[in-house]
Amino acid sequence: MRAARGWPAVLIAAAVASCTPGGSGTPASPTQPERRPITDSAPHLCSFIPQAVVSEVSGYNGAIKAGPGQRSEIGDTCVISNGEQSLLITGYERSAEERHLTNFAGSAAREGRVELPAELGKGSMGDHTIRGHPFRAAGAWFRCGDRRPLITIYVKRNPARDQDHDLVQLMRIAQRRFAEMFTCDLGAPPPP
Repeated sequence: MRAARGWPAVLIAAAVASCTPGGSGTPASPTQPERRPITDSAPHLCSFIPQAVVSEVSGYNGAIKAGPGQRSEIGDTCVISNGEQSLLITGYERSAEERHLTNFAGSAAREGRVELPAELGKGSMGDHTIRGHPFRAAGAWFRCGDRRPLITIYVKRNPARDQDHDLVQLMRIAQRRFAEMFTCDLGAPPPP
């Protein structure tokens, strides 16, 4: 008899918990995407991406493989994948024209496009589709010594993460690694 009395209270509590405080009957909003710091630690895959953060930012926890990430005097593109799909793609041009950044930005969806913080140079983040898969990507044109490099980073869409936050941190790491690779000093954004 006591157990039967408890059930209505449990059902009422469950119904109340699923509604917003205003009592409108709408379900509570979903949790916000995760926003955590990314630690720069060796080893790095594709020259720029700390191996320890690949599963965290992409949401994939299985075995991965990465391209060679060889240093090139001109530029390079490198892919980190799970064997079936790309998880992260990095690319750089050691000295780029501004039109390359314009092409990167133009290939992103207009909706959801945002500018990168000014200290990273000139650039933006936006949604891209590569081989039918959704990615969030950042492209930055910046100064390093007398060069004006362009770095791009594409991350497989992961709704559990604040990917703009992740991309800003990954771009900072990539720029520092670029400066080390080519022994140049990071400086002000390139001239217009």
